[in-house]
Amino acid sequence: MPSMAVKRTDPNQSQFVRFLRWTMRGRGSQVKAMEDALRLRRSLKIIVLGSAMILMPSMLLAYFGISSIQGEELAVIDDVKNQAEGAADSFLVQYERGFTAFEEAVIDRLEAGRSPLEVPQELHPNVLVALKLDTNLAVKAPFYRGFQRPVEPIEYLFDAGIQRAMSADRRGEDAAIVSRLYSRAARNSVSPQTRSRMIFDRARLLEENGRTVDASGLFDDIRRLYGDVRDPWGFRMADLVDLYLAERQLGQDLMPGANALRDLVARVMDRRWAIGRGGEGAVARRALSQLEPLADSEWVAATRERIDDRMRMLYWAEQLLPELDGILAGQRNLSVDQGKMRWISGDRGLWALTWWGEDLYAFGLDQDTVLQDARRLASTVVPSASSVRADLLRPGSEASEGALTRRSLVPWLTGWSMVLAPRDAVALAEDLRQRRNRRIGIIVLAISMIGVGALATVRLVGTELDSARMKADFAANVSHELRSPITQIRLKAESLMLGLSDTEEERQSDYYAIVRESERLSRLVDNVLDFSAIERGAKTYALIPGDLGATVQAAVEAVETSAELVERDLYVRIGRALPTVAHDVDAIAQCVINLLSNAAKYSDESKPIRLEMEREKDGVAIRVTDEGIGIPEEDVQQIFEPFFRGGDASVRRRKGTGIGLAITFYIVSAHKGAVDVVSSPGEGSTFSLWFPSWNGGLADRPGA
Repeated sequence: MPSMAVKRTDPNQSQFVRFLRWTMRGRGSQVKAMEDALRLRRSLKIIVLGSAMILMPSMLLAYFGISSIQGEELAVIDDVKNQAEGAADSFLVQYERGFTAFEEAVIDRLEAGRSPLEVPQELHPNVLVALKLDTNLAVKAPFYRGFQRPVEPIEYLFDAGIQRAMSADRRGEDAAIVSRLYSRAARNSVSPQTRSRMIFDRARLLEENGRTVDASGLFDDIRRLYGDVRDPWGFRMADLVDLYLAERQLGQDLMPGANALRDLVARVMDRRWAIGRGGEGAVARRALSQLEPLADSEWVAATRERIDDRMRMLYWAEQLLPELDGILAGQRNLSVDQGKMRWISGDRGLWALTWWGEDLYAFGLDQDTVLQDARRLASTVVPSASSVRADLLRPGSEASEGALTRRSLVPWLTGWSMVLAPRDAVALAEDLRQRRNRRIGIIVLAISMIGVGALATVRLVGTELDSARMKADFAANVSHELRSPITQIRLKAESLMLGLSDTEEERQSDYYAIVRESERLSRLVDNVLDFSAIERGAKTYALIPGDLGATVQAAVEAVETSAELVERDLYVRIGRALPTVAHDVDAIAQCVINLLSNAAKYSDESKPIRLEMEREKDGVAIRVTDEGIGIPEEDVQQIFEPFFRGGDASVRRRKGTGIGLAITFYIVSAHKGAVDVVSSPGEGSTFSLWFPSWNGGLADRPGA
């Protein structure tokens, strides 16, 4: 059969590892380069894993966190805008509802054949005046344009003949004389207003003095010649005659007089009133006051309300008609669809205009009250807890910076608009800033915690790796430490067994070596077992009061013949009258032996070792000093940790397990003592053990 060649490959010999080994070929041997390459590969794996598990999630967290900050800010701004949009829409719906209801009510009346001029406040509470105009834009109802107030009152008040007649009438002079004075004043009057008044006063005088026939003739002349003439105070002469005669009749015959007064009120209310004159209202009120005790109370109240509404509207017609004239003068080609309303803003009135047939209806609303209602409604649709506020802007005004939305009040209030803006722009910006800072703080805290966790994990992993390395070194060192005495014991035993030792002196030397190495092996095993018990928490000590100096002396005598100290200069000084210390004899001996063994191990054979005991701080201190290699400052803090042997090459070359000082520290701590070390590299070290003196109480038995 043909042979087959099988190529064996090392799993660690990957292309990447071979590349790393090639790049590091100048760092030493091939084996060293391979070790460095494998270590670098593990480091790169850790870096890649850390990047994938920590760095990338942190970056993603930061990215999404910043995005969420921007999203939250936009959400807050959108929420404020939505509040503004909702409030604006709600305002327009409610505001439009009032005007739409007014327009529909006007059209409903017109379609039903009812006049929208009667009680216009039922159409809209803010109506001041309602007028009907013809195609020439002249007022047609319920008023008409009266003449400007004439100058007759000056003649009436200051003419000598008129004043003489009126004075004689007031003094109650002879009726015939007063009648002639009134007749002469009438003939001499230059205006029909004063003349008709003088005739009326003469007729009244004759009626009151029983000359009814003569008075009736004069009253008829007034109706026929001067019925529509107004006296100097604006009263229509026919109305004055009817009011006077009805009142005279009421005093003579109740029912006919009441009917005459009621007919007078009806005629006055059905007739157009003159703008600029208030005579009709005064006559109607006087007649109604005479009827009040006689007529139905509901009719009286309703009629009085009609009179008051008409007089109020007459006042506003006089005030606002010039404004309407100006509006209509600028709207000669006024285009309004049949049954549709057109709204025009004036200085004082808000005018609603609509054509119906050949008539133009004009309704003047109180613009200030309409605006107040609009502001009140704007404050109502925006709750006090809302982040927005509403304002009404005058025509030509610019909205404030940062306005969220704007709604025009056309067609009702031309040029006016409602604007919604943040209630407090500074507070909103501050709120956004605080939100942003909180989110950034949370993100930074989260990333910091991730970083701290990562560092802690790295430290923990490093510690565990160091611990694993030290345990591996410990196993190797223990194996080496065990192999050395076992080898010596085997060699000496074989020499004795095979009779290779010729003389008695050689045989005694072999026996002594076997015993010495056995003791060394026993101490090593004891240390390992004690440390194992300490790690399991199963090690306890019997603290019995006794002479600590004797215990130390016995330990020195037991170890001074060992292989480490047999040829060394050991100086021991134990003070006298030392206090009693509660201690475990074997444990203290183990501590002393460990310290002396280390002192011998890490110093030259020519250098002496010193052990001193003395009273110190209500206790006893044991100091072991050598003049060896010393301990670097960075290793002093770790010297009592298990398996730690330092990183110096001179330390690594010496035998040791790395648990002797850890056991010593544990034993001293169990005795409630203290351990200290003072060392300088190249000058040696001093280890100090301090134990408290026994206070006479029951000795403690602490566990590990």
